[in-house]
Parts: sequence; C-alpha cells; structure tokens
Amino acid sequence: MSLSLLCMIICFLILMVIGLPIAYNLMVTTLVYTLIAGFDPIQMAIKMYGGMNSFSYLAVPFFVMTGQLMLRGGLLELLIKFVNAWFGRFKGAIAIVTIGASLLMGSIVGLAVASAASLGAFLIPMMKKEGYSSPFSAAVMSSASLLGPIMPPSVLMILYCTAVGNTSITGIFMAAVTPAILITVLQCLVAHRVAKKRDYPSYGKSTPKEKIRATGRAVPALLLPVIILGGIFSGVFSITEASGAAVIYSAIIAFGVNRSVKLKDIPDMTIEAASTAGLVLILAGAGTAMAWGIANERVMEMISGPFSSMPQWLFLLCVNVLMLICGMFMDDYASTVILAPIIAPIAWSIGINPLHIGLVFCVNLVIGLATPPFGITLFVTSPLAGCKLEETVREAIPFLVVTIGVLLLVTFVPQVGLWLPNMMGYTS
Repeated sequence: MSLSLLCMIICFLILMVIGLPIAYNLMVTTLVYTLIAGFDPIQMAIKMYGGMNSFSYLAVPFFVMTGQLMLRGGLLELLIKFVNAWFGRFKGAIAIVTIGASLLMGSIVGLAVASAASLGAFLIPMMKKEGYSSPFSAAVMSSASLLGPIMPPSVLMILYCTAVGNTSITGIFMAAVTPAILITVLQCLVAHRVAKKRDYPSYGKSTPKEKIRATGRAVPALLLPVIILGGIFSGVFSITEASGAAVIYSAIIAFGVNRSVKLKDIPDMTIEAASTAGLVLILAGAGTAMAWGIANERVMEMISGPFSSMPQWLFLLCVNVLMLICGMFMDDYASTVILAPIIAPIAWSIGINPLHIGLVFCVNLVIGLATPPFGITLFVTSPLAGCKLEETVREAIPFLVVTIGVLLLVTFVPQVGLWLPNMMGYTS
C-alpha cells in the first residue's frame, strides 16, 4: 500500500469520526491525496466537474418540486382517502393506509426522508388518535418510507447509474417495481397481524359508492405516477423530461384546480428542490474525485482478485452484508458514490447482470435508512411520535425482517426483479 493511499484512508476515517459532513470529508480527503501523490490540484476540480456534469441530475430538483406541489396542493390527502376507502375495513387500517400512501408517494417523490417527514407529520398523529402506540406509529412510518427510494422514480438509483455507468436508469427503475410492491404487501400483512393481535381499530367497510367517489377524487393524484412511470417505460419521455412533465402537471393541479398553492410558496419550494439537488451534485462530484484517486492507486486490481474467484452467490452474500453494515453508519448517497464504482465492475466481471447488482446495491442502502444505530428515518419519525428511538426500533423489527426477506429473494432469485426490464428489452 502506497503512502498516498494510506493517508487517504486515515484522513477519511478521522474526518468521519469527528463528524465532518460526508461531502466535505470526501473533498478534503481527495485534496490530501492529490497533494501527497504529487498531482496538480486542478485535476481534482476537473474530476469533480466531470462527476457533476450529467444531464440525468436535472431530474432531481424536478422530482423534489413535484413532491412539494403534491404536499401543498392537497393531493396527499386525496391519496390517503383513496387507500382508506379500499383497505379501511381491515384491522390496522390506518397503518395499511400509511404503507399504501408511502408507495404512491414514493412513485412521485423518490426520497425516504421527504416521505417520512411529510407523511409522518400527517399520519402519525392520526395513528395515535386511533389508539396505536407511539412507537408502533413511528415504526410503521419509518419502515414504509423506505418505499420512496425503491419505488421509481428514485433519486438514489439515478445517482447509482450515473456513478457506475453501463446501467440503464429506466431499466433499474423497472427492476425495482416488483420488489417495491412485494415489500408493500408484506409490510401491510405485518401491520394487519400486529393490529389484530392488539385489537387496533378499523374504519369499517366502505360502500361501492364511497369507493367510487374516493377513486374519482384521487384520479388527478393517481395520474401523476402514470405520467411519470408510463412516460419513462414507454419511451415517450427521458427521465429528465418525465420529471419536467410531472412538475407542469402537478403545478396545474395545485395552482389551477385545487388552488391550494400560492405564488408566495414558490420560493420555499424552490429552495427545498435546490438544496436536495445541491447535496446530490456535491456528493457526486466529490465521490467521482475520490474514485479517481482510488483508481490511480489500483485498488480495484488489489481487491478484484479474491472476489473474482468467488461464485456469484457468495459474492452477492458478501455485498449484502457489507452494504447493510454501511447503511447503518453512512449516508446512502455517500455510500453510493464511494462504493458503487468499486463493487459494480467486480460484479460485472463475474457475470452478474448490471441491473441485478444495481438493484441489490440500492435496496441494501435503503434498508439502512431505517436500521439502527444511525437510521435517519428512525430519527425523523420518533420525535414526531413523541417516543424514544429504542422503542421505535423494537417495533420496527418485524417490518425490517420482511423487507430484508424481499432483499434476499431479489438477491438470490434475480428474475424477481429482472423479469419486467427483460420483457421490455432492457438487459443492462
């Protein structure tokens, strides 16, 4: 191991321990490496610019803006009433509504924290009012919010595909649909079983007329995922064009039809979209620069030897363990820009489909968002419910178990995720 690589590793670990934000950590670490290795520092700036210079990243602020318009435009309440009309008769109805709404919200926003904060502020008090315990309410919301980055469109998957190349964003979106639906169904079954055991209430059975009325009112909101995903999967839109169309459509509904969003709300929504996009771009640029340093030190050659001799199932098992651990301690975006360019090429070299390893990688990191000790959705929902973090973790375990079960199914039975992209002609 060279002195420059050793200094890079030590600098990264020290800065991570002292709590420097990961984007600045990556930039400082790469700068230290650049100076010690004797490169011109301008090379770091060039690599950072190259990492940020991707047309696909334009979709990020548009999807965030769409989510803001959904929340402020009253469409969220319509989605909740729609899910409740169809599933409210089951025990644990409001928990099932929370999970179903998270799936629909995920197909629009693509961010776990945004779903946890926005839906949680509305639905956690509703669950508590129905007699649900505070920890269970927080656990349902933190686990359901994981559907945001799994159900397309996903900001994390856009970042992954741009970081590694050789992987279709549309293809990985298609691959994620089946796992997202499976996780939704299993989480609903867990919520129903717990609610039945604890005698949590249901809303009662809706009449056909009430179901039709709720569905009719929710049509504008339900059409948004159709526009986004239908446009992308049919080839009518690129990812970026679909995000722009989603903003236009949601703006027409929010400003023109519901009239619940005012011009004075635009600056706040713009700042929110810009903040999220800025974070993604900084991480992408800093991660690309660090990946350049890692490539210069031939780290890939050092680690690819042992891994390339593994059977595929053992390599995938190692990736699952590694990524679940990383997800517990590191931000999902940071883990992607650092580790994806290392893991993906090794997986390709031993014959693993690019869409398959991409799906396994991303779902692993998403699960980490609700896994202690640093699962960010746990930190978001616990204060909203007014309970301790450890209480939320205990209640979240059954939901995490079934979610990890779907991950293992996707990992070792690739066709669970790949059948849809293969049917549509996306093989990588």
